[in-house]
Amino acid sequence: MKRVARSALLFLPLLLLLTAVNWYADPGNAIRSDYERKVAQILAGGENAANLNNMDDRAFMREYLPLRTQPIDTLALGSSHSMQITKELTGDENTFCGGMTGADLRDCISLYRLVRQAGFSPSRVILVVDSWFLSEGTVERRAMTDGYREFCRENGFEPVQAGQWDQLSQQLEKKMQLFSITYFQSSLNFLQTGKQAVRDPVATTSFYSESGMRRADGSYCYEAQYRDPDSGYARENVAAMMAVKPDFAAKFNGVSENLAAQLSAFIESMQADGCQVAVMIPPFHPDYYAFMAQRPQEYGELLGTEGLIRDIAEKTGAAVFGSFDPSACGLTAADFYDGLHCSDTAMYKFYPQDLFA
Repeated sequence: MKRVARSALLFLPLLLLLTAVNWYADPGNAIRSDYERKVAQILAGGENAANLNNMDDRAFMREYLPLRTQPIDTLALGSSHSMQITKELTGDENTFCGGMTGADLRDCISLYRLVRQAGFSPSRVILVVDSWFLSEGTVERRAMTDGYREFCRENGFEPVQAGQWDQLSQQLEKKMQLFSITYFQSSLNFLQTGKQAVRDPVATTSFYSESGMRRADGSYCYEAQYRDPDSGYARENVAAMMAVKPDFAAKFNGVSENLAAQLSAFIESMQADGCQVAVMIPPFHPDYYAFMAQRPQEYGELLGTEGLIRDIAEKTGAAVFGSFDPSACGLTAADFYDGLHCSDTAMYKFYPQDLFA
């Protein structure tokens, strides 16, 4: 017993060193809880927040909405595919893009309710619907689900993977990086390169930034190298997606009638609140779309969700624009940052200027 206690005492300094280094460096902003608050404060002050690194979009939304004083008349909801919807694109100064990385239908429902709870009453909503919105195999494990569970309870739906303790377990998983040896290695590299000295978000009024940036209207500016069409990143990314199926395709297990019904009900609930709703279908990179279209046994049902999304929009009276097919949007390979994301300037090619006329 004494030997075990002695060994534990010898190990304790190493554990303290590991946790101290991980807490101080925190290269992925997983342990400290003030990063998203700092970003929210910058945006609430009317400026853009640059120098972003691994920000938790959902934590940011919870921090930001109570601080916002400007009205929200046009609200964009969706995954990162919605993040190029700017106030310049919509023509509405009171536009807010609530895009969240990897967001699914549950995220969109929860964020819309959070917006309403914060006292905002958008009159126009652009809902960007991805193929994974209708599949239970591809739901986002990081999803915001509080509002979604309430929505399901009020409308008699069975919630999809939305346990009461999911968000708590997600937060706990992040904090456990404090004791991670792998995170410790990343922390040492972070400290050796001196990045901890410039870790905080930086306020700016520039529309573009060398680093990742969230603008005051909620839209996102990707780092300069990612935006550069001559960097070769898009080509390499498409090749990687062809070689190994990304999760949204690999885990797609068919259309869920439950989620399809929830999507319809969500649109109708926003309309009942007085919102004009438009549905956007985000385009794929031309090379990747052609790759999927040539493999109907693997991707046919996934691409077929576009027809279902259009049917739902038509039945609910929501406007619809965009397409998984980039040629239907008038886009070429030069319009894409990677296999899934078109540029901010490409949005002007297929965003209807009379969308809410």
